[in-house]
Amino acid sequence: MTSSCSPEKVSAGPGASAVSKDAGLAALRRHIAVLEQRSPGPANPVDLPRPWRIGVAALDGALPADRGPEPASAGLALGGVHEAAGASPADRPAALAFLAALLARLGRHGPVAVCQGPGSIARLGRLYGPGWRDLGADPADLVIVETRHERDALWAMEESLRSGAAVAVLGETEQLAFVASRRLALAARESGTPLLLLRGDGLAPASAALSRWRVAAWPGSASPFDEAAPGLPRWRLELTRCRGGRPVTCIVEWNRETGHFDMATALADRPAASRTAVRRPALERAAG
Repeated sequence: MTSSCSPEKVSAGPGASAVSKDAGLAALRRHIAVLEQRSPGPANPVDLPRPWRIGVAALDGALPADRGPEPASAGLALGGVHEAAGASPADRPAALAFLAALLARLGRHGPVAVCQGPGSIARLGRLYGPGWRDLGADPADLVIVETRHERDALWAMEESLRSGAAVAVLGETEQLAFVASRRLALAARESGTPLLLLRGDGLAPASAALSRWRVAAWPGSASPFDEAAPGLPRWRLELTRCRGGRPVTCIVEWNRETGHFDMATALADRPAASRTAVRRPALERAAG
């Protein structure tokens, strides 16, 4: 006896086969996403991840505006590659510190995959946990991946992005071809996971990154509690390329206590005073 809901008993219009085909494709996509352990992606622009902001008006104004349903707000897209390089070889640690501060601004809590090749480890060494915490991030979130070859580090970045297990990926590479950057960009877009990439070859080669930053260390102010202690870290940031945005250059400082960027106070047009010439009142009284 045939069931009343069998295909033979269903009366369908001309468009029923097309609707059934679309429903089948949607179900297949969901099944594949489950097998790959990743999200199939939002079906509505309302569900798209919101971009994250730098927090400095001069920089946020140069970033692409969000196209969501809420009032437009500028920010960095989550599902993309954002590159940084030192303005000189000596500024490479400053560029890495800037990327770490960006991760702290991301506001996501969870594992961060850090992928390093042999060249990166030889030049910069391994990440220092207390220093990472000083920038406002939690070193317990770091998942360190060290590879024997540079190409394996790129593979680790791509797999970390596609896994969907990391809230962000921080990578270092000595050189990167455009085809490899394109693969990383596609993996970041599909997973909605940002890749912050420190490049050792500068920003001259073409890249599929959404934003590219050139970073230089900048003299910081003295600590308000101890003139001999270092103050807040400062960087000269040059946004050389931003898809949907515009280039901009400014000097910012990172407040590790609040987790915010601020515009650095303009330095006077005069040589900095020598620390040996600055004497604290307590020392002067002791000397007197």
